[in-house]
Amino acid sequence: MTLDLFRSQSVYTRAASVLLASCVLLGASTKTHATDYLVYNASDITTAMNSASPGDTIIMADGVWTDQHIDFAGDGNSANPITLRPQTPGGVTLNGNSTLSISGDYLVVDGLNFSGGALAAGQHVVRFKGSNGVSHNSRLTNSAIVDYNPDDVDTRYFWVSLYGDNNRVDHNFFSGQNHSGVTVVDWADGTTSSHRIDSNYFSRPTPINPSDTNGFETIRIGTSDYVDSESNVVVENNLFERSDGEIEIISNKTGGNTYRYNTFRESAGTLTLRHGFAATVEGNFFLGEGKDKSGGVRVIGEDHTIVNNYFSQLDGRAGGAISISAGVVDSPDSGYVQVNNALIAHNTIVDVQEAAITFDDGLGSSDRTLLAQNVTIANNLIYSTNDPLFEGSEGTGWTWEGNIAYGASLGPKAGASGITVVNPQLALNGDGLWRPLSTSPAINNGAGDYSSYLVDDMDGQARIGIFDIGADEYSTATIVRVPLEAQNVGPDWMNDDPGTGSGGCYGFGCAIQAEDYAYLLDPSGDGDTWIEQVTADALGGKSMRAPAGDRVDLPADAHDAIAVYDITFSQPGTYTAYYRARGFDTSSDSIYTPSDFNVDPDQTQTLSTDGVYNWEVGQTFVITESHVGLPLEFRIAMREHYTDFDAFVLHLSSSLSDEQLNALFEPLIGDLNGDGFVGLDDLDLVLSSWNQTVPTGNPADPSGDNFVGLDDLDIVLGNWNAGTPPTNTANIPEPATFGLLLTLGICKVSLHRARTR
Repeated sequence: MTLDLFRSQSVYTRAASVLLASCVLLGASTKTHATDYLVYNASDITTAMNSASPGDTIIMADGVWTDQHIDFAGDGNSANPITLRPQTPGGVTLNGNSTLSISGDYLVVDGLNFSGGALAAGQHVVRFKGSNGVSHNSRLTNSAIVDYNPDDVDTRYFWVSLYGDNNRVDHNFFSGQNHSGVTVVDWADGTTSSHRIDSNYFSRPTPINPSDTNGFETIRIGTSDYVDSESNVVVENNLFERSDGEIEIISNKTGGNTYRYNTFRESAGTLTLRHGFAATVEGNFFLGEGKDKSGGVRVIGEDHTIVNNYFSQLDGRAGGAISISAGVVDSPDSGYVQVNNALIAHNTIVDVQEAAITFDDGLGSSDRTLLAQNVTIANNLIYSTNDPLFEGSEGTGWTWEGNIAYGASLGPKAGASGITVVNPQLALNGDGLWRPLSTSPAINNGAGDYSSYLVDDMDGQARIGIFDIGADEYSTATIVRVPLEAQNVGPDWMNDDPGTGSGGCYGFGCAIQAEDYAYLLDPSGDGDTWIEQVTADALGGKSMRAPAGDRVDLPADAHDAIAVYDITFSQPGTYTAYYRARGFDTSSDSIYTPSDFNVDPDQTQTLSTDGVYNWEVGQTFVITESHVGLPLEFRIAMREHYTDFDAFVLHLSSSLSDEQLNALFEPLIGDLNGDGFVGLDDLDLVLSSWNQTVPTGNPADPSGDNFVGLDDLDIVLGNWNAGTPPTNTANIPEPATFGLLLTLGICKVSLHRARTR
C-alpha cells in the first residue's frame, strides 16, 4: 500500500485518489507485502517513520531536496529491514546543508545523491547515529556524495561517520572532498564494531592550500583514544583512484581490522597501520602508475600481517613500497609504537622508485629510536632497478627466508641468507600485471609454511603444493580477483556501460544476454578469448563466439576462454539453468558451464550441430538466504572452437518452454519496477506519483508524457499479470485477485467519467 503524505489536492485529484485508494484497499487481501510511504521532505520522513514497521519502504519523491536534515530512525529486523530510497535510483539530489542520520536497527538507505552542498565544522553528511541512538545492522548503499565542500578548505567535517556495530557502507561513489575531514570514518568507542566498507569508489583531489594536511584521510578506522580496542572492521573491494590528501589514504587506529582486495590507482599516499594491533593487509593492488608521492603500506605497532599484495610503479611516499617504522620508547597512544611480531610474506614488488622494503622509517626523528623486532620477511618477489632494494637497520629477532630480489643492489642485505638474487622471469600480462613465466624460479620454491595465513593468491587462485614466491601463484585456474576499475564498484545507476552490466535479474531469477559479461578471461594466455559479434538471430542482436583453437579437455588442458557474469538473486530457491547457444558441426557443439558460483566451469553442455539456436536445460543451483542480495560470479567457458553463445537463464521454474524463455528477453510492457512481472508493485509505482509531473525516465510514467495519470494506469492494467511472478507460483490469479481486477476496472471507468465531466 502506498501512502502519499501531506499533498494538497484539487477536487478532481482528491476524487481520483479516493477511488484509487479504494481499489488498493479492496484488493488488500491479495497483497502481502509491506507499506510504501511517499514523502516530499525531511518532516514527512519523520512522520512516516512514526508509523513504519519492518519491511516498509519510505520513498522520497524525485527532485532536488535543499537544506533537508533527515532523521531516518526506527527498527526493522533481519528478514524485513526498513528502507529509505528515492523513486528512481539517484533521482533525489540533496544539496545546501542537507544531512542524513541513520539510527536504529536494520535500516537501509539506497540510491541517494548528495551533490554540491556544504556543512559547518564538526557536522556529518551521513551519520549512523540519531534520535534513535546509534545504528546496528544498517546500510548505506548505491549512493553518492560528490563535491560536498565548504569554501574554506580548513573547515573540518565528515562525509560518512559510522557508529554502533555491524553496519555496512557499500557500492557508493565518493568523489571530490577537498576540505579537512575524513571521507568515511569509524568512530570507535572501545567495543567491537564489525562494520563492512566495500565495493565503493573513492577519489579525493589534493586539498587546495590547507593550513595543515593532517586529517585529510579517505578512510579512518578508530582514533588514538581506542588503540587497544578490537574493532574487526573489514575494508574490501574498494577502488581508490587519485585519492590524495595526506600520507594516510587509509588510517588504521584500532585492532583486528582487515584490508583486502582493494585497488589503489595513481594515489598519493599509503595504507597506514598508524595505531592498533593485529591488522591484516591482504590481496591489495597498489598501482602507483608513476604518480608523485604514491606509496604502499606503512607498518607501525604489533602483530600485523601483510600478505599477497602487489606493488607497482610507486614513488615511495614513506621511503619504500613497504615501510616499517622506527618506534618510540614508552610510546603514548598517539605516538609510534614499536613494530613487533610482523609477517610480510608472499608479496610482489616491481618497478618502484624507492626501496622495496625499508626497515626503520623515521629513525632519529620525533624520539623514534626503537628498531622493529621479530619481523618475518618470507617468500616476497622483488624486481626493480632502483638502488637499493632494501634500506635501513633491523632490530632483533628478524627472520628471512624464500625471498627473490633482483635488478639492483640489496643494500644492507647484500650477501644475506634468505634472499636469492636471480631473475624471476616475469612478463607483462594483458591485464597490466607482471606475472611469472612457466620457467620462473619463483614457482614451487616458497620456504616455510604460511598456509595458516593465506590459502590463495592475489587473483583468488588456490595455493597448491609448495607455495610460489610472490603474490601470484602460477596457475591455470580462473582468475576471480582483478585490479578494480570504476565500472566494477559504486552505484549501478552511475554506471551505464552496457558492456559491463549484469544483465536482467528479477524476482524469478536472471535472464542474461551473453554480451552482458562483467569481464573476459584468457587463462591460457594465448591472447584469445570470447569474441562479441553482431548476430541477426541472437535475442539481443549480439552473441559471443568462441575463438579458434583445439578442443579444451579438462582437467588435462587449461581453460582457453572464460566469460564472467555478475548476477544477484532477490530470493532463495532452487534455480534451473537454461543455455541458448548453437554449434555448426560436431567440432563446435559444446561449452563448459559451472556446477556452482565463483568456480571454474567444468560441466560439458552439448549444443546443436546445425547452426540453429536451441535452449538447453542445464544444472540446478540452490540459493539460500545468505546468498540473496550478494553479487555472485557465473562463468561460461569455451570447450570447442567457434561455438556461438547467445544467452542464459536461471529460473525458479524447471519446465519453461522455448517461447517462455525467449519472452524473458522481450520488453515487458507495464513492468515498471523491473521484477519481470506486471502486478501490484507496478500499480504501487503509479499510485505513488499519481497526478504528478515527473522527470523523463521516471518508471511511474510508462507513457512517457512526464505526467502520471490514467494513461499510465491503462498500461499497467492492460498488461496485468504478464510475465513471470516474483515467486514460484501459478500464473492463474486466485479468486481474490479476480475481485481486485474487477475493482480496478470499475475504478478506471469511474476515473474516466470523473475526468470528462
